[in-house]
Amino acid sequence: MTDRPVSLSAARAARAKLLLVLPLTMALLVGATGFFTLSTASRWYVVNGTGAASDDMLMGRLGFQIAAISAIAAILGFSIAIGVTRPVRQVTEQLEAVASGDLRGALNIASTKELDSLGGAFNDALSAMQRYFFQSMTGAVITLDMEGRVIGSSAAAESTLGYREEDLVGRKFSEVFTPASGSRASLTAVESAILRRQPVALDDLEILTSDGRPVRIGISASYLQQRVDPDTGPLDPHGNREVVGVMIAFKDLNQMRSLQARLQQADQLMALGTVTAGVAHEIRNPLASLRGLVELIGRDIPRDDNRRRYVGQMLESIDRLNRLIEDLLLFSAPRSSESEELDLGGPVAETVSLAQHSLGSRGVAVRVAPAAAGPPLRVRGNRERFVQMLTNIVLNATQATPDGGVVTVRTWQRDGHASVAVHNTGSYIPPSIRRQLFVPFFTTKPTGTGLGLAIARQIVSSMDGRIDVDSDPGTGTTFTVELPLVIHESAPVTPVVVA
Repeated sequence: MTDRPVSLSAARAARAKLLLVLPLTMALLVGATGFFTLSTASRWYVVNGTGAASDDMLMGRLGFQIAAISAIAAILGFSIAIGVTRPVRQVTEQLEAVASGDLRGALNIASTKELDSLGGAFNDALSAMQRYFFQSMTGAVITLDMEGRVIGSSAAAESTLGYREEDLVGRKFSEVFTPASGSRASLTAVESAILRRQPVALDDLEILTSDGRPVRIGISASYLQQRVDPDTGPLDPHGNREVVGVMIAFKDLNQMRSLQARLQQADQLMALGTVTAGVAHEIRNPLASLRGLVELIGRDIPRDDNRRRYVGQMLESIDRLNRLIEDLLLFSAPRSSESEELDLGGPVAETVSLAQHSLGSRGVAVRVAPAAAGPPLRVRGNRERFVQMLTNIVLNATQATPDGGVVTVRTWQRDGHASVAVHNTGSYIPPSIRRQLFVPFFTTKPTGTGLGLAIARQIVSSMDGRIDVDSDPGTGTTFTVELPLVIHESAPVTPVVVA
């Protein structure tokens, strides 16, 4: 494989040949034409002329003019060669830089309209390549030029720092990575090391995003190098490479730690579910026996005896424990493998009907918003568990809605997903509580178990969906469940051939 500096030298040699061959060729062509003309004129004067001295002088003057025109042709050829080879040299050198990893340059060809169009097309292709290079990166990366200014950024970097690409380009390192109070010295050391082209790798720094939000990051720097011609180009201390830019890679440690915490929480919940299932099974049977014994005791107590009140309280407590055990068993149950294709219209109507009957005399309305025209919303899952999930959400909404309020269930589809939203008026959930709504055993109700919404999220996750909550003091609270739609491919149509 030929080295790039060798190919550049070959291009330079070809340019030198063109600079020599083109003027020489034009001079020889003009000289040969003039010599033929001079020879023809001399022959004519010999045959038809008088042989006077004036004729010799005229022929000598004509020869001088032919020599002068040949010299002018050589100069013109040299100028044409320079005009042709300069854009070619610019394109060659820029292609060499791109092949070495330097995407910063741009062609500025001041020549013919065609070559100028070529330069513009090359610059557009280079810009598109640079945008694709950065946008295809999944990590947070920023590239600096030799002056320490940003020339490109990836989408992850823009998201982490809170800037848009047009806001980042042209900024210096210290303007992009604004240090928090405890990391100023560390970031200054990082910037100094980058200016000296030294290796950089720090695992924990705190910076401020564009909106002043603190973010902990890990940062490292690598240097973009370009091969140069040892005969003419500057040399790097480590060999025939020139540093043409700096690539800054960093990672959001806040997100990583949040993910680690969630994974740890998931492990703890799995262990808790295993223990809970075992304990619940051990308690359930004795609890059933205890309830039977209390009922037997209650039969022997007269109706007007005050002790019957204690029996009733004992039965209510046992029933409450039974409901808690059922929730625990459901929460710790493995993901159900039984699934079917569901039309959401039926389960939604069934859930709303049950909620309306459970309200009793409360002044809360529960209704289904009219669905938009279109095909039925079909998802895949267990119908019984879907109804249970939606019932938990709707009942929570009715309990949180004051008298005179409305609970509305609405369905729609978008981008290959079916959505079910449960909105209730008159209630507001502050962010501090909203973040804990789906945490097992967290509840704001005096008699709640804190498992209803946790079970709802587990059921939604088993259907490959997601559940979100949004709350506003003026409009109320909305729980939105998003599930993937079942999409049936249309059968191919067999053409009918008419004889």
